[in-house]
Amino acid sequence: MAAPMVVLVLLVGLQPLVFWDQVDAEGNEALSVQHVVFLIRSQPNEVHAKRAEQTRASIQSQCRKVKQHDCDVLLIHEKYQNIGSWILLPLLPRFLEDFPNKKWLFFCEEETQVNVAGLLDVLQDYDASQPLFLGKSLVDQRPSIIHHYKFHEDITQFKFPDFEAGWLISQELLRELSERWKEEPAEISFSIDVKHEVALYIWNEDDGVRLTDVPELCADGDTLPEVYSGKGCVTQHHRKINQCGDPVPQEKVLFVVKTCEQYHDSRVPVVVNTWGQFTDHVIYFSDVTDSSIPTVAAKTANVERGHCTKTLEILTNFQEDIKQQDYDWLVIADDDTILSVARLLKLLSCYDSSKDVFLGERYGYGHGRMFGYDYITGGGGMVLSRGAVSTFISNNIQCSRPEDPDDMILGMFAKNLDIKVTHSPLFHQSQPQQYALGYLKHQLPISFHKHSNLDPYDLYQEWFYADDDAMRRKHEKTSSASNKDEL
Repeated sequence: MAAPMVVLVLLVGLQPLVFWDQVDAEGNEALSVQHVVFLIRSQPNEVHAKRAEQTRASIQSQCRKVKQHDCDVLLIHEKYQNIGSWILLPLLPRFLEDFPNKKWLFFCEEETQVNVAGLLDVLQDYDASQPLFLGKSLVDQRPSIIHHYKFHEDITQFKFPDFEAGWLISQELLRELSERWKEEPAEISFSIDVKHEVALYIWNEDDGVRLTDVPELCADGDTLPEVYSGKGCVTQHHRKINQCGDPVPQEKVLFVVKTCEQYHDSRVPVVVNTWGQFTDHVIYFSDVTDSSIPTVAAKTANVERGHCTKTLEILTNFQEDIKQQDYDWLVIADDDTILSVARLLKLLSCYDSSKDVFLGERYGYGHGRMFGYDYITGGGGMVLSRGAVSTFISNNIQCSRPEDPDDMILGMFAKNLDIKVTHSPLFHQSQPQQYALGYLKHQLPISFHKHSNLDPYDLYQEWFYADDDAMRRKHEKTSSASNKDEL
């Protein structure tokens, strides 16, 4: 273990100012904030950019206390304005060009909490001249479809970093990765789970570097102490849904469930008896009319997959149907999407429905060479503001074929129309067991997708029912009090 850094503390008034000496007790150069660049994986939506800016300000403030000047803290969406910069790998050569003298690159998410002095102390134990990849390790629960069933023989053999906890690469590893990318860039078609994809590239079929688990990098929802005591966590990430005032009223959000006659007796009843009972504003959009549900029949014929023209009809109805004009938000879900109405209404309180908001779980296509586009994957639910729907429809977007993938087509048009795709990790394209437990531990998820190999009622009960029921009871209590006042 490296010798502790020599610290000089000066008291100015009541505020201690801490200066880290240039050498440690053995005469070696001590790690300084000047040796680390902090890279926040931000995004352009103003709500998220503001959160990332607050994280940057916190890190900068700590750096000034540690070293009496600013450190390098960059928002990735500002510094690298390419579409797809969030997948990181194509930026490796740029990172080396921009930060040739940094010992460490520290990456984090927009709301990762960081104790800078503690992080520097922890990094004293690691040699940046070696190719090192550090982070809080995650392991799949089972072979996962979102990871293409990689390591299905033994899922425990591969670890990947929890981005919310922060993670690091050394200068030496950056140099090796940059040179390799120039000669052998990864063949990236779809970007689904970037933390796993980054780790796979660094691992390089076991010819590269494996993740080293750093227990001081945390994301379990606890509060990060302001003063680092020499042990414990130096990073944290909250476990909550950001709320910016009262939840959006139910009557302002229209849910449209895409279905077809084949699933009227199987999938649709699950929606009706789980999250569908907590809102009166659901349309079941099918290929036939069924008064027992009831459904609304689409004008377009049903297709087995893609559903592009069906989704376009949903958008058109939202824009033009007089009965839908009072809604501010449109949520398009599959008939096997399971979600929490209460949590979604809280989340939407942070966004302006008059602006172009396109929200959900972000995937990417074609970003390996920075020519691709982002899209909201449909299974976890696609959320569109009134403003975004208006922009899509007024620009006469079209499907080439009815079976075109609706979520990807919307992503293509979003790029062309400069509608920013906004990512929330609380939406999920797959089932809970397809994600690492450590990852879900610090979340309050909003949605999951698919019923296969599980009981959807049990899933809803475990993950969502309590919040939705609390919302209903609060609404009933408020309504009861209002009725008494009228009497």
